Amino acid sequence: MSDNLLRQTGLFDFACAPSDLVGSAALEISDDVGRWRARDVTYVAGKWRSLSRIIPAFFTDDFRAYPDGPPNPHLRAVIRRPLTPAEQPIPVGVVSNSYRLPQHAEVVERCFEGLSEQKIDPQSLRCEIGLTPLGEWMNFRAYFPEDFSHTPADGNKLALRLECCNSVDGSSRLVILLGWLRYVCSNGFVIGETKAALRDVHDFALDLEGIPKIIAHRMTKVDLEISRLRRWEKTALDFPRFRAWVDGALAKEWGKKAAYRVLHICANGTDVEIIDPFDPGRPSEKRTRPIADVPGATIPARNLYDVSQALSWVATRRANPEERLEWQGRIPVLIASAAAEATARPIP
Repeated sequence: MSDNLLRQTGLFDFACAPSDLVGSAALEISDDVGRWRARDVTYVAGKWRSLSRIIPAFFTDDFRAYPDGPPNPHLRAVIRRPLTPAEQPIPVGVVSNSYRLPQHAEVVERCFEGLSEQKIDPQSLRCEIGLTPLGEWMNFRAYFPEDFSHTPADGNKLALRLECCNSVDGSSRLVILLGWLRYVCSNGFVIGETKAALRDVHDFALDLEGIPKIIAHRMTKVDLEISRLRRWEKTALDFPRFRAWVDGALAKEWGKKAAYRVLHICANGTDVEIIDPFDPGRPSEKRTRPIADVPGATIPARNLYDVSQALSWVATRRANPEERLEWQGRIPVLIASAAAEATARPIP
């Protein structure tokens, strides 16, 4: 990866020698992008041994107005450590005295402990790291070996991946989950009941040593999830009832904009945008224009699995990665709702 490419990502805006960080390591900029709290998130892919070199470390220090001033007795500053000799320490946030700072690298290493206990070699896995320009927020992904993949009836393979999000400034929860990536369209969705938020606030009770147990427990859900995907494939849609569900339950949950996008993907395999945002009426009545064909879409959608992929397409294209995961995590709940309101009969 060239120095110019690294500078373009924004990961090393204040580093004079980004090549010192990556050397000849096999890293590449991912096509994935995001926005977290109005800051760009850039994703870099490679093996953990190389990725770990671009993850900054942080420490807490007195929170002062000027160097010789009195420290705030209630607050601490979170400071980023330099990654290269050209950098200087830089503050990234303010936290309470009870704050437990979870280092990004430590979170990932604890996740790897959990994978090792499952007889998976973490160093062999393809990984991705998403970082804000100062690195205070991280989205980490590790892709399981091929043996853990699942191929549905449509032939479009799903890859199992571990995903976690962490912030060092306490502004976001530490979240760990398992999910699927659909290769044909880069759709992602969360495996039901595998999402774990360790704590809403990073205080002294935050126990990173519990991460391996969380992963072990979540791995027991994978076979159950595959069984559920197969049930979705065998549950046929009643399209008039499905349209009513989109206008009702889905629009209430995700809003009219997302609802009419899901409807058009299921009807004709295209993502759309509304022509007039002030048009009255239900999502199914909105005037739209196509903006993109959706790879791998079944035209028209025949079953609940097809609907899940339309939902995943819309959820995965949320700009905010945390919001993206929240929406992906709601897909099983929405499919359960559609099963009650929009299906016909099991497909033989």
